[in-house]
Amino acid sequence: MKAPKFPIYWVVLLFVAGMVLSIWVKIPQPKFIFFTLIMITAVSLLKRNFRTIIFLVFIPLGFLHHQQFYTISDNHYRNFIADSNTSLLKIKLTRKLKPNDFQYRYYGKVLKVHDHQTSGNILIAFTKDSMLVPPDLDKIILTLKQPQEISQRTNPGGFDYKNYLKKIKIYDELKLSNGDFKTLEVDSKSWLNRLKRLNDKVEKVLDQSELSTASKNTIKALLLGKRATLEQNLVEAYANAGVIHLLAISGLHIGIIMLFLGFLLQPIRRLPRGQLIYISTIILLLWSFAFFTGASASVVRAVTMFTAFAIAIYAKRIHNTFHLLVVSFFILLVLHPPYLHQVGFQMSYLALIGIIKIHPLIQSIWNPKVLIIRRFWEITTVCLGAQIAVAPLSIYYFHHFPGLFLLSNWLIIPLFSFFLIGSVGVLLLTLSSLTIHPILAFYDMIVEWMNQVIFWIAAQEQFLFKHIGFSTLTLLALYGLMICIFNTVITKKAQYIFASFIVVLFLQALNYSQQIDLTKTDHLWIFYRNNQTIIANHFQKSLSIYSPKKIDE
Repeated sequence: MKAPKFPIYWVVLLFVAGMVLSIWVKIPQPKFIFFTLIMITAVSLLKRNFRTIIFLVFIPLGFLHHQQFYTISDNHYRNFIADSNTSLLKIKLTRKLKPNDFQYRYYGKVLKVHDHQTSGNILIAFTKDSMLVPPDLDKIILTLKQPQEISQRTNPGGFDYKNYLKKIKIYDELKLSNGDFKTLEVDSKSWLNRLKRLNDKVEKVLDQSELSTASKNTIKALLLGKRATLEQNLVEAYANAGVIHLLAISGLHIGIIMLFLGFLLQPIRRLPRGQLIYISTIILLLWSFAFFTGASASVVRAVTMFTAFAIAIYAKRIHNTFHLLVVSFFILLVLHPPYLHQVGFQMSYLALIGIIKIHPLIQSIWNPKVLIIRRFWEITTVCLGAQIAVAPLSIYYFHHFPGLFLLSNWLIIPLFSFFLIGSVGVLLLTLSSLTIHPILAFYDMIVEWMNQVIFWIAAQEQFLFKHIGFSTLTLLALYGLMICIFNTVITKKAQYIFASFIVVLFLQALNYSQQIDLTKTDHLWIFYRNNQTIIANHFQKSLSIYSPKKIDE
């Protein structure tokens, strides 16, 4: 094993390999440590390379780090709940989720069970029928009702919500009606709680403005981090048009805001030590914005990336943006291992890899001389680079591919920077209690136009490729093929062409094997659905569905 030119790549790769290994292999820590020490000792005797030993150590470090994070601590609330079901729970509401038709849903932190200080998070569902207004965030609730383990998914192929919550260390659910709990006021003076309360106050002021409902919800999603306020059909339309990333605060939004802050704060650079104050102020404002919007995973990873970028600019060490990407990826996994399991985390970093690595290759194909055409070509290549990198993973999770993603980006992205900054201006105008009707009307018109464009593109269903699916092994093989093709273009070496050919043969053999397995399929399913019985018989390549009523899609 030759020592790499940039060791951080091997460090991150082996650390992540250890984390993934801890998911697949359930070995007690003492046995794993003993086994690892034997393996590293054997390798050291064979290789006699000190650097190799150091790199290999990151596999058990990743394994232990991931395993330790998911180990239930001694003060976890599960260890104190009595069998008699009379435990008094003290819970703080920490995050508000999107409600469904029947419940208001929250994440909560269990602070106490009787007199025992505890830890651990829980899913809380308040019945809508029993209460008119949902509780505010950061409220403390007291209840004697006991949590129940989250139920398994009811239908085959459905979203496994239990497994999703398990990955963020939530194992139980508490279902409450209005008479099941008491609420306590919390006088918390922490700056995090103050930012959350400020966010709620801004939302209330925005709700009282003369903007249209669509405009209010758009500003809430883009600047307050409250995407749950958006209508479900609008979110689906953006997803089908290939621009769902515009609705969640992510790298694109943070990048625009960072550039805007950099422009506004330029005068600071003229002060003594102005460059340090300038960079520090931008970083402080970015992190304040991240916590103001709720510190979602997409915001935290974007701000972490741009923090590293800003520090590199100040230190004059920005030789390679890809190094910064890898470092930020590593830092986030060390601080919060569940990021590894989050689809948004995986897709955002893959998109950035596509922009950094694939986009320059495509862009080099053509170099237009006209400025407008050149900018248009840059947008095209950036979108293509990101989409190529993300497409296999997106299809793996969501089973569809938006064929008109380029059209959506051509129409929206060129003006999105101005739209986002304009949204900031409209929000500040609303908070200042000034009502300038032409500006609000113009903003409403822009939001309506943008949504209409997205709905029109999403309606072209012949370009939305649905019901695509493949296995995890196929996903890994596709990314292996992409890496081989990329190295073939970069290095022009025959070994990568040969490797690409081998991967293609493997994909064909894998597809053939799956087709054979499909001919042996014979399953009978009884589906769970309210007020309706549905039975399905999956035999080989056919699916027969039986129901006494018409099945609504």
